[in-house]
Amino acid sequence: MIHYIVQILAFQLLFLVIYDVFLKKETFFNWNRAYLLITPILSFVLPFIKINAIRETIPSEYIVTLPEIFLGDAVPESVLEQRALREVIISGVEIAPAAPWMTLLWLSGVVISTALFAYKIIKIQRLKRIGSSYQKDKINIVTLSNTDTAFSFFNTIFLGETLSEKQRENILLHERIHIKEHHSFDMLFFEILRIVCWFNPLVYIYQNKMMMLQEYTADAKVVSQKDKKEYYQGLLSQVFQTESISFINPFFNHSIIKKRIVMLQKTKSKQILKAKYLFLIPALFSILVY
Repeated sequence: MIHYIVQILAFQLLFLVIYDVFLKKETFFNWNRAYLLITPILSFVLPFIKINAIRETIPSEYIVTLPEIFLGDAVPESVLEQRALREVIISGVEIAPAAPWMTLLWLSGVVISTALFAYKIIKIQRLKRIGSSYQKDKINIVTLSNTDTAFSFFNTIFLGETLSEKQRENILLHERIHIKEHHSFDMLFFEILRIVCWFNPLVYIYQNKMMMLQEYTADAKVVSQKDKKEYYQGLLSQVFQTESISFINPFFNHSIIKKRIVMLQKTKSKQILKAKYLFLIPALFSILVY
């Protein structure tokens, strides 16, 4: 089991390195979204894939010949005994079941992570109850008093009442994109991975990269509808408070504002650069050989 977990971590790390080095600066947002959703699943599946052609080319057993060792005057009587002294067969290692204490530790982490997730859901539901809400274009808009919070979750946009009319306009445009693109499903996917693999720090990195990508996507679609300069000046106009919930889409996260503005100023990536996704092929082949 430990060997299987180590393989998952190694594969996810490889996929993240490929993303950081070759893909994250490109404007192929839909392709990058698919990459970030598919590669974590691949990391769980790949250890179980065995291709016969590769296994026949690279034998699963290796013979290591050791030097002959004789103790005193004792000499093996048969050729078979001599070969037994000289040869050690090393076979493929089976994945052993997890020890009881490891299973208990994992279950404890799952229970705690699930409780934290439930707390976040309750927190959002509480905000829905205490805020004043109305519906516009089939989207629920909840106004929260005495705050300048701005974020969305599934079909609901939360807005602080202290926001100016101009700020509300920009936020609504931005958060509508998150809703239309179903970004909350992506974040919940990683939230489930965080529950099951609470011990894996790479899942948290995956989720953060997906959140950043979603912001790039929403920004790009908004500036296609309005003036780009006006929009990113609005980003810099004020730092909003945001709910510290890992699977919502906050309009303002001051730690990533600079990156969002840099991406807004990038020209669209040339189609030929999609060839970078082919770097995944040698990575997958290397994994299968391993």
